[in-house]
Amino acid sequence: MSTFESQFSIKAFAPVNIAWIKYMGKIDGKPSNSSLSWTLSSYGTTTSMRVIPGSAHLIFRWDEKGYVPPQTGILKAEMFLRNESHWNKLLQQFGFEVHMPSTDVMIHTLNNVPAGTGIATSASAFAALTLAWSAVLAGPRSSEWIAKFNSHDPDFRKALASVAAKGSGSACRSLDGPWVEWSPAEGIRKINAAKTQWLDFILLIDSEPKAVPSSEAHQRVKTSHLFKGRAERAEKRLQELKTLLTSTVSGISPIRKLVLEEALDMHELFHTSAPPFSYMTSASREVIACIEKHSEEFDLGLPSLNSVITLDAGANVHLFVPLQERDEWTFWIQQEFPGLKFLVDVPVDDGGARYEII
Repeated sequence: MSTFESQFSIKAFAPVNIAWIKYMGKIDGKPSNSSLSWTLSSYGTTTSMRVIPGSAHLIFRWDEKGYVPPQTGILKAEMFLRNESHWNKLLQQFGFEVHMPSTDVMIHTLNNVPAGTGIATSASAFAALTLAWSAVLAGPRSSEWIAKFNSHDPDFRKALASVAAKGSGSACRSLDGPWVEWSPAEGIRKINAAKTQWLDFILLIDSEPKAVPSSEAHQRVKTSHLFKGRAERAEKRLQELKTLLTSTVSGISPIRKLVLEEALDMHELFHTSAPPFSYMTSASREVIACIEKHSEEFDLGLPSLNSVITLDAGANVHLFVPLQERDEWTFWIQQEFPGLKFLVDVPVDDGGARYEII
């Protein structure tokens, strides 16, 4: 353990990522199938770490001015941060010595979307923790570590993603973007799916933390009779979706059908688990039905049919539309769902994960 002689601060941001092909259910700690996600740029988690000399032991303190996870979340995060084996492996792989503090570390974290509501804040939180803590551990060479991240070295990002996944599986997809494929065997890789520039409307059906955390859902879905064959169904859709996303002739209609089918397939696992549970609400279903009805009854009005619907493990609905149709869809949402709050975000090439100067 090395002692920091003066205060030392790092700040990092990691965005949420929204999976179009989901993974749900872990086997031997690994996801049961590959997944494909779209990384946002503005919404996610900002985490600052300040090393404060004076203590004889490593103690994490959570700043109450920010978001303080529930006790189970704190225990999970601190176990992740204290696991020296994966941090040693990560830093030494790239020629850095680990400088583990033996002092107080103040953690200030803040989500700019509601936490625990199925908008993937566990992914952004552990991705941000990974960025911040790895830079702290680089000690006097932290600026070199940050420069390495900013160089977009794919091997470096893949190694960081592998560590982030030990905290929360889908966190590995929040360190790059906009399209990231995650394979249980091969890790993460960016894919080229640039046919359409998408915009995500996050329709906030429910902003309260869900009763069944995603970590529990991953275990409970394995009791569903539909879990058998789930990995094969997801892998098949993944290959179909990658073809559709890069095709110049397929159009958006088959993408819309496949992505919604995939989301509903995942939610059926919840409804058929023992005991069963549900994230979708009547409001979720009404919103989806309204968007689908618009697609079926579309004439020559606006907006167009170019929409894709998905849900993560929560009630909130993600409505993806082409970037150039933002104004038309904003007007339509406000007319169809008066009073419904929503957020809007776009992707950037690196997914938005970044270090910030303090």
